[in-house]
Amino acid sequence: MEGIANTLPKRQDKMQGNPSTDSVEDSVAADAMGSLRSCMQDGAILVGDAGGTNVRFALARVSGGEVALSDVWKRAGADFETFEAALDVYLAETKPDYAGASFGFAGVTGGPRVELLNRSWTVDLAAVRRRLSVDRLVAVNDFIAMARSAPELAGDQLRQIAPGECDPKGSCAIGGPGTGFGVGLLRRVDAGWVVIGGEGGHQAFTPETDIEWKLAEKLRSQHGYVSNEMVAGGVGYEDTRDALFGVMGMKPAPLSQAETIDAAYAGNPVSLEFCRLRARTVMTAMGNMALVSNATGGVFIAGGVSQRLEPWLRERAALDRFYKRGPRAALMKPIPINLIVSEAAPLIGSAHLWRDEQLRGWL
Repeated sequence: MEGIANTLPKRQDKMQGNPSTDSVEDSVAADAMGSLRSCMQDGAILVGDAGGTNVRFALARVSGGEVALSDVWKRAGADFETFEAALDVYLAETKPDYAGASFGFAGVTGGPRVELLNRSWTVDLAAVRRRLSVDRLVAVNDFIAMARSAPELAGDQLRQIAPGECDPKGSCAIGGPGTGFGVGLLRRVDAGWVVIGGEGGHQAFTPETDIEWKLAEKLRSQHGYVSNEMVAGGVGYEDTRDALFGVMGMKPAPLSQAETIDAAYAGNPVSLEFCRLRARTVMTAMGNMALVSNATGGVFIAGGVSQRLEPWLRERAALDRFYKRGPRAALMKPIPINLIVSEAAPLIGSAHLWRDEQLRGWL
């Protein structure tokens, strides 16, 4: 399942210079953990976000619970054959000094390797740790990092979609479309925030309008299963776009996602319906997550596609998909909804996950 953290301790053979030994003695691991607990005070942490479209790196320093980023770097993932190639360019350009590393990957974590779901990259985590010569590498799904950032964001890092009353100890729901459709839940416990990840973006698309039902049937005839990610995420953009043109009785036009947004602003009926369709899909999914988690701490919409959908997320038809929940509508009314607009959010989340693992020894 996405979101399982992979924290790789430094191997004893590297620490002692014995390449033939793979075991780590308990005493060595304990010493390593002791050094971990001071490294955030003594140096920066290398943080990274390898998403479906871009790859980002930065140096992070945490002081008093606040994260300060420097040497922020962003490139298109398509420019590199491997994650390591992108990492090498960052290291060569910035020559950073760091005490550890924490990365978010757009793939399933928890094992020794990460396969990025929308990019042909396979990341060997132990090899990356050795490449960086660090004691500890924290590796999580990229949306786990995004989710962890949510309660740490403020000011111009967020934009309000709908007001509400936030319970500072309540659970939070985070989700939204980018290349895929990520989800995460935050639960507050005595030890701090705990992030729960999953594959919620692959929940079944829920049509309500006549156009949505016809679209769902058309996509189902092609793919067999229609998910929220297919309808709202970048991976299903072309199929959903063309199906919608057909449903609305028009010849498909090969518009890019950016061109579709522009055409919607200009009043093109298919493009406008497409943007509204995506917004309604997002709000339906987030409402479902809010119900599942009792998200009295707030709902946070994230992802690159979500930011472009902001005007349509605010429309009454989209908000109704979130709030109208039959006998549980009253439960939804006080939940605030915010849009994460900071590109630095997953990097901030990665830094906090590093700190969480360092302070309590688990994620």
